[in-house]
Amino acid sequence: MKKRSVVLMAAIAVIVSGCASAPKVPQWVLQTPQPDSKYTFFVGSSSGTDSATTIGDATASLVAGIMKYMGVSISVSSSAEAKASLSDYQAQITQTVKTESQGRIAGFEVVEKYINKDAKSGLYTVHVLARYETKELQKEKARLEALFKEKFDAVAVPEQKGDAAAAEGRQLDAIRFYAEAMTAAAGSDIDNAQIKLERNAKKASSIAATLMLSIVSGSNSQIPLGGSLPTITARLTTNHGGTSQPVAGAPLSIAYPKKLSSGRVGTATTQAFTDTNGDAAFTLKAIDIAGKFRVSVQIDFASISDLFSSLPSWALPYSDAVEADLSSKVAYANYSVVSAAKNIPLAIAVRANSQQAALTLDLSTFSLSLKEALVKQGFVLADAASPSSSAPDIAQLRALAPPNMQRFALASIDIGAVSKDGDYFIASVSGSMNVYDLANGTTLYSASKSAQGMGASERDALSNALRTLAGQVFANDILGTLP
Repeated sequence: MKKRSVVLMAAIAVIVSGCASAPKVPQWVLQTPQPDSKYTFFVGSSSGTDSATTIGDATASLVAGIMKYMGVSISVSSSAEAKASLSDYQAQITQTVKTESQGRIAGFEVVEKYINKDAKSGLYTVHVLARYETKELQKEKARLEALFKEKFDAVAVPEQKGDAAAAEGRQLDAIRFYAEAMTAAAGSDIDNAQIKLERNAKKASSIAATLMLSIVSGSNSQIPLGGSLPTITARLTTNHGGTSQPVAGAPLSIAYPKKLSSGRVGTATTQAFTDTNGDAAFTLKAIDIAGKFRVSVQIDFASISDLFSSLPSWALPYSDAVEADLSSKVAYANYSVVSAAKNIPLAIAVRANSQQAALTLDLSTFSLSLKEALVKQGFVLADAASPSSSAPDIAQLRALAPPNMQRFALASIDIGAVSKDGDYFIASVSGSMNVYDLANGTTLYSASKSAQGMGASERDALSNALRTLAGQVFANDILGTLP
C-alpha cells in the first residue's frame, strides 16, 4: 500500500473527477482550508486497493498532521506520563474520525469524508476533513508541550543556570550545572545532542581553567613531636577579566598524613568549604611521627563525577577533559615534626626475657645494632646495667643509669622459633621496649615487636633477627615517635 501526500491526492482527485461516474471533488480536497475566526482545519489523505484499509490510512494521515501541528513526539527520553498521555490523545482522535462522533475531544469533529474509486484501476482515494476549535487546539498544544518540554529543558535549563552561576561568580555551581546539561544531552535524542554536550563541556573546562588554588597560611611550619599544627588556610580564586576574584561555597578535599595502628603512615581525608573570601581554614591533628609531611588540598568535584558516571562511551572524552581540568587544581601545605629525643641523654639496657633467651641469644648484638642506628642520628647514649625485672620502678632505673642520663630505654628480648629451609636457617625473635623519663617517671614509649633473620647456621639466623629487631624495627620507632 502506498500513501500519497495531500497535494498528490488532490491532483489524483481532480483527474478522477473527470470521469462521468466520479463525484465532484470538494474544494477542501484541493486545498486545506485556512483557519477562520473559530476553527483550524486538518485534512488526511490516502489511496489503496482496499477501502477499509485506505480509510484507516487516511485517518492516520490526519492524526499525523495534527501531531505535526502539536510539535511533540514520543522518544526514549519522554516521561512515562507524557508517553501515556500522547498515546491516549492519538487514540481518541482516531476513534472520533472512525465513528464520526463528537464530544470525545473538546472542540474536535469530522466535517466531511471524500471517497472515490477509479473504475479502471480499482484504486480507492480517501480524504478526511476535520476541524478543531482553535482555542481548544491551542489549549491541548500547551498541555502536551508542558508534558514534553523536559526534553528541551533537560539541557537548556541547567545550561542557563550554569551561565547565571558563572556570571555571579559561583564557579563550581556553574560547572555542576554544565555537567547536568552534558548528562541530559548524552542521554536523550534531542537535535544536535553532541553539539550541545560539547558546548557545555567547553564552558565547564573554560571555567575550570580560570580557577587557582593556593595555601595562604600555615605551610612550612615546624613543630615538636606531640605538638599542634597551626591553622592552615587554602584560598580558591578565579581570574575573571584579568582580576582575581574569590570563589565562595566551593568544597575542598583535604588529604593529610595519619599514623595507622600498624605504626605506618597512612592518609586520612576531610572536607572544608570556602567562605565569601574564597578561604577555607582548617585545623588538623599533627602526625605523632618525626619527619617531613605534606597536606594536599584540591577541589572536591565528586558530585560532578557522579553526574558523569551515566555518560555513554562517546561522551567520555568530554567529561574526562573537565575532570582533568578540575583535578589539576591542587595546593600543598608542608610541615615537619621534629623530635628533641636526640638531644636528651639516653641510657640503654637489654635483658633476656626468658632463661632460654639468656642461654641462646647474644644480646650484645641487639644492643650494638640499636646504638649504632641511634648514634648515626646524633643521639647521646650510655650503657646501663639491666634490672632483674622487666617492669622495674623508676627508683631502680635511676640507680642503674649512669650519671647525667635523663632517659632510660629498657629492652626485654625473647627467642621465638628456629627452622631450617633448605641450606638456610630462619629464626624469629621478639621483644618489648619501654623508654622512661627519669625525672618524672613517665613512660615515653612502649611497644612490643618481632623480627626474623636468615643465616647459614642457627646462631647466624638469630643474630640477623636481633640486628633487624634492634637496628630497624625499634630504632625506627624511637626515631619517629620518641618526643
